[in-house]
Amino acid sequence: MTKKIRLFSILILWVVGISLNGSLAQDAVEWHFTEGAKMRLGKGRINDIKFSPTGSRFAVATSIGIWMYDAQTGEELALMAVLPGEGRDVTTIAFSPDGKTLASGEEGGVGRLWDVLTGKSITTFKEVPQPRLPDLRALVFSEDGTKLIGVSWDNKISVWELGEHTKPPTILKMNGREARLSTSTLMQFSTNGNRLAIAELGKESWKNKNFTIKLWDATTGKLAHTLTGHTRWIKAIAFSTDSKMLVSGDEYETIRIWDTATGKLLSTLNWRRGTPTYALAFSPSGRFIASGHPEAAKLWDNTVKPKRQIDDAIGDYQHALEIREHKDYVSKLAFSPDGKTLLTGSKDGTIQAWDTASGSHRFTVLGHIEGTRDLMFTPNGDTLVSLNQPFNPPGIFQQQRWDLNTGDQLSTNFAGIDAGNMMLAPDSKTLVTHSFGNKCLLWDINTDLPRIITRFTLNGYPRDGLNIKFAFSADAKMLAAGGEDNSVHVWDIIDSKNARYRFTVRGHKHWIRTLAFSPDGKMLASGGEGKTLCLWRVADGASLFTSTAHNWWVNAVAFSPDGKLLASGGNELFLWDTATGTQLHENSRELTAHISTLIFSPDGNTLVVGNRDGIIELWDVRTGGLLSTHTGHTGGINVLKFSPDGKTLVSSSSRGTILLWDWETLKKFGNR
Repeated sequence: MTKKIRLFSILILWVVGISLNGSLAQDAVEWHFTEGAKMRLGKGRINDIKFSPTGSRFAVATSIGIWMYDAQTGEELALMAVLPGEGRDVTTIAFSPDGKTLASGEEGGVGRLWDVLTGKSITTFKEVPQPRLPDLRALVFSEDGTKLIGVSWDNKISVWELGEHTKPPTILKMNGREARLSTSTLMQFSTNGNRLAIAELGKESWKNKNFTIKLWDATTGKLAHTLTGHTRWIKAIAFSTDSKMLVSGDEYETIRIWDTATGKLLSTLNWRRGTPTYALAFSPSGRFIASGHPEAAKLWDNTVKPKRQIDDAIGDYQHALEIREHKDYVSKLAFSPDGKTLLTGSKDGTIQAWDTASGSHRFTVLGHIEGTRDLMFTPNGDTLVSLNQPFNPPGIFQQQRWDLNTGDQLSTNFAGIDAGNMMLAPDSKTLVTHSFGNKCLLWDINTDLPRIITRFTLNGYPRDGLNIKFAFSADAKMLAAGGEDNSVHVWDIIDSKNARYRFTVRGHKHWIRTLAFSPDGKMLASGGEGKTLCLWRVADGASLFTSTAHNWWVNAVAFSPDGKLLASGGNELFLWDTATGTQLHENSRELTAHISTLIFSPDGNTLVVGNRDGIIELWDVRTGGLLSTHTGHTGGINVLKFSPDGKTLVSSSSRGTILLWDWETLKKFGNR
């Protein structure tokens, strides 16, 4: 009886969904964990949202898979994903006309077909059998459902004939489109799959302030029209359901509607205050256009009468409703098939549902966080503090607190911190940021609204310089910074209130990409472009040793707990004796993916490596041998931290997921 009840409970959870305030602490198999991972925080960033043809559910393409939600309640129904290591960031999705099949395109040119009822993958396909292909950027089914049409940014339209066996696609080369497109280029198919719009982005666009949209015949690969008029970067495009119109919006000035048959401009909305447009969508009937902006979405209605003045309208589409419930910019929009519901996906980590007639709020989906910048455990190890901020364009700074016993998201604080780079101090209370104009600030983030503790500048640093890297000493009493000026700057943090300049050292000829203090604060390591690794004595800034053994950039450095060893990583991994500057294990193999972050285990016996392919590697410090590899992220790993008791390893990705690993389990892999 007990087993029957348990099986029935599991079935109910799968069908109904689980609401955990945006957190995921579910079973490792059901929720596609790799062995050793015990909890996931965050559902991955939002890449695409599509309603099923019946409108009963909607799918969200993310960096970890495809989430399926109930369209009436917003409850989770399933996570459609392959096991870590078998899939990548899902960039685009499309439902078949009968709603039984979902197509997805992934980073690297992989496509999949999914059974919507079971949530299982039906088939996997690529354009050609190569490991790294340009991303599939848009997908659409033919109106009869017999074909799937896709486009990637290497100028190819692919057409798959669907049947019992999916065969290699028919490739249409876009006639007249020779240069490879930027990965930031927008691509959108018309609903019937006959038209393809590409908002081009290249050096000439910026130089001439002429951002064009090319309309292609997706059945022949021939160019139909070139749409000109935007003078700013085009951030959003969308076809009407009947494919007769295209709407486009740029980062500052205008929203435009075009006739797709003739290529003529039908109407233009000129913003009075320079409003960026990040998302656009037509309702199925064509009555509404929705547009996404910073912290808001707007609904435009073509049935409003009488018509108002031109600055409140896009041609016949009058401004009818404004939604201002989001904390960051709205980047994705989707209408239900009956046009009665609008979904707004925001960089604040939420998807919200709205009634288009009344503007009333229906539900909120939580947990789609973005851009983890840093992590820190609280001293008792029960809470994790994460710093999140969208990268492109930069969004609102978010400080989130997670309960590590339950996986619940305890709080999210939004603050208007303008920062290109940031780092959290070991006390998890102090944040350092850098922004344009050489401005560095220390913040107290242990308050409802972050409070500025002190301001200071980087002497001699370019005013327009970016890419600053920071490092705090273990006691948070010293701060180091380095970047484009090829110098390392050090400050004393006095009583957590002031930053007193200490010294600047210059041993690099290129940008500095990584910094770390030794555990006792007596040494400082710096690595950067130009293959250079330096070790400094903090007392007086004297050089202890300099190496150019790396054959590429040095992206990460880390000290062992006793400070006797230094690890440095780029596209190879080295260990150094800090007393002598001697390189250990000279036969360290070259890695297949560039290292992005390093950390020693608490006992100093294992070096944990995070790389840009989302893989964690464990290395034996004594022998220099590789112990095991673990895949759980679909994007590069940017932070690794151990809990205070040393039992949990936490890793984060810039694509909106945080994983907690059982360290005792991970260590056993090396003994198999």
